[in-house]
Amino acid sequence: MKNSEIYRRTLKFSVMRLVRTILCVIMLAALPLITFVATGLAGLDEAAQLAATGVAFIVALIVFYLVAHYGGYLLTAGQVAMITEGVATGELPEDTYVAGKRAVKSRFATASVYYGLWSVTRAITTEISSGMNAIARGIDGEDNAGAASIIAGIISAIVSVVLEYLNYCSLGWVFLHSEQSAFKSTCDGAVIYFQNWKTLMKNSAKVIAITIVSLALIGGAFFGVAYLLLGSIEPLTAVLADIDAAATLEDGTAVPAGTSLIVLCAVIALVLWGGIHGAFVKPYILVSVMRRYIEAGRADTPQVDVYEKLSGMSKGFKKALGRAEQESAPSAA
Repeated sequence: MKNSEIYRRTLKFSVMRLVRTILCVIMLAALPLITFVATGLAGLDEAAQLAATGVAFIVALIVFYLVAHYGGYLLTAGQVAMITEGVATGELPEDTYVAGKRAVKSRFATASVYYGLWSVTRAITTEISSGMNAIARGIDGEDNAGAASIIAGIISAIVSVVLEYLNYCSLGWVFLHSEQSAFKSTCDGAVIYFQNWKTLMKNSAKVIAITIVSLALIGGAFFGVAYLLLGSIEPLTAVLADIDAAATLEDGTAVPAGTSLIVLCAVIALVLWGGIHGAFVKPYILVSVMRRYIEAGRADTPQVDVYEKLSGMSKGFKKALGRAEQESAPSAA
């Protein structure tokens, strides 16, 4: 089964995740606004009106977390399950969306187990990435403006790209090995990932290139639209012009006119690009990374020394390994 077909047949998860997030963002803004207007029409005083609006915002945040954040991660798990199945077996169920949800429910008795695994791989990524980036920064010493600083930046970027898909691949390994403990599979998956980092590195240039093109095209389009729309709103441009006039750079010189508008449009463009890139571009990259990962994992065996190295580099990994050993202890006894 080709990567493009796997991507196409698992795309519904991305669409549902994006739609859910958009609806939750609308709700996050609308609920406090509706409450503020309704309490005002009801004749409540300003203090009560603000208090009710605050409560509505807190409720909206809770709903946003449960529906968009929590539910979004479960959709991600379903998508990873189906991508893994498509790559590993060369086949996919007719209704991948239903099958993906079924796979998540059957693999994780409770959603808390899934979150525990996701937090473990995220911790591994953060801890190892921070350590590697610290080494990279140490290369340039005090010569922050020299060539060594550029090398350090390149190393940091490559490390980030290589580690970016650890969470997804480890989760895929969990679905691929349903016969053993989820925590054991997570640890095995992380070990396989780092044992084959050279193979996965071959994807880093492709990932960086696709990301840059995506940012330039999609992010650039969003920036252009935002600049045209916001730049035509005179009250907004007047406020931003006042901000520019009052601000100064570190050397004391005045901020160029139009800077605030550019920054605002850039932030909006990056947020929107992140949503579109994550929903439609990143899953295609993931299929390619997952294929290399599973092929390398099948031809390899987790090595004891890598477990020891990862335990020393990441507290999250060491904790998960301990949990896996605890779960296997009763059966061993």
